[in-house]
Amino acid sequence: MPYSMTLTYKDEDSAIHKINVSCKLAWLSGVMILSLIFDNPIYLLLLFLSTLPIVTLAKIFSRWLSFMKFTLLLCPIIILINILFSNVGEHVVYRVPLQIPFIGYLAITLESIFFGVAMSLRLCVIMSAFTILTFTIHPDDLMLQMIKLKVPYRSVMVVSLSTRFFPTLLRDVDILMDVQRSRGVELDKEGVMRKIRNRMPILIALLSNSLERAIQIAEAMEARAFGSKEKRTAYKKIDMSKLDYVILAFMFSPLIFGVLIRLLDYGSYRYYPALQAVRMDGVEPWVILALSLLLFSLAFSSILYRGIRQFD
Repeated sequence: MPYSMTLTYKDEDSAIHKINVSCKLAWLSGVMILSLIFDNPIYLLLLFLSTLPIVTLAKIFSRWLSFMKFTLLLCPIIILINILFSNVGEHVVYRVPLQIPFIGYLAITLESIFFGVAMSLRLCVIMSAFTILTFTIHPDDLMLQMIKLKVPYRSVMVVSLSTRFFPTLLRDVDILMDVQRSRGVELDKEGVMRKIRNRMPILIALLSNSLERAIQIAEAMEARAFGSKEKRTAYKKIDMSKLDYVILAFMFSPLIFGVLIRLLDYGSYRYYPALQAVRMDGVEPWVILALSLLLFSLAFSSILYRGIRQFD
């Protein structure tokens, strides 16, 4: 599948796509924020698992998987960098006998490995939530919602153009690579330098197309008097029903509950100087169960929302 296709929004007849934009933004923002404040790998794994039903219900699994494959390629790099630059930890797995410039004597510790794995898991949570945001919310709807939240519309326009420009850029890369192959250029021939040399014409053509497209967009915006008035109207409006407000309040519940339990020291974990023992005693299993139910609220709400709409 071309990269441009994997990054393009596609309208699907799914329960998730029918949910109001505000509800999806509330849930996704909550997942992203909780992934940053939780350190415990169990909580991070729970956040990641909560995105899987959404991916299935939204019918975006193949495109989501392409993003996650790229994320998994970054995970070993994160772990390796953490091992190289974090030599603290009580449990030394291996000590390199040679002195490395700017680093010194490298000691690979169990704590640094586990910390790198936890940070990789955090990245997977954020990327999974980001793919859901990209593939289930139309860019125009996202722009209108941001304006509705009193975000400056000039900034919103920049973000909207950026989200549209990147898939277009990748689509140009696909087209230019096909053109070069039709001319007999072997782009995938062995040798790093040969690959770079064969791809240089693509880079030049891509830069030229991008500059020309930027000029066309600027001229179109000027022809439509963009920025002449501070108060703007919109052709499409995002209205919220009473049911949407109920679901929106429900979508904020994971974030509110997560922040409260984090203030009560749940979801924390100590990696240094020694790994903290994972204990599931007291009320913590019930806390995790309650958080799980709240995190899966978007999946439950989308199914309920679609069922109610079918009877209207």
